[in-house]
Amino acid sequence: MAAKTKTYQDLMEEAKKYGVDNNALFIQAAEQYSMQFAVIQQIKRTLQRDSNLITSKEYVKGRENICAHPLIRELPKHVDSANKTLGVMLEILTKLGKPPAPEGKLAELMKDA
Repeated sequence: MAAKTKTYQDLMEEAKKYGVDNNALFIQAAEQYSMQFAVIQQIKRTLQRDSNLITSKEYVKGRENICAHPLIRELPKHVDSANKTLGVMLEILTKLGKPPAPEGKLAELMKDA
């Protein structure tokens, strides 16, 4: 099953449903998340493209030192930061927004058509 990614536009549509689409805090958080998401995608592409994720370097007296690609350490940091930003966005939605009214069966049928 393919994972669905949230784009900036998707986030703004969700904010509109909750009535926080003009909230400066939400807009700033959405822009931050969009940038973080782009960085994460770039890191993943780079790691997939590079075939040598682990290298060994030889130092004094022939001692071998194994090193991992620097982006392997950076990826979790960026993912954690993006998750925290999404948490802030969720908090803004729940505390400052109003949940959308549930749709009736007629509206759901019209969406499917």
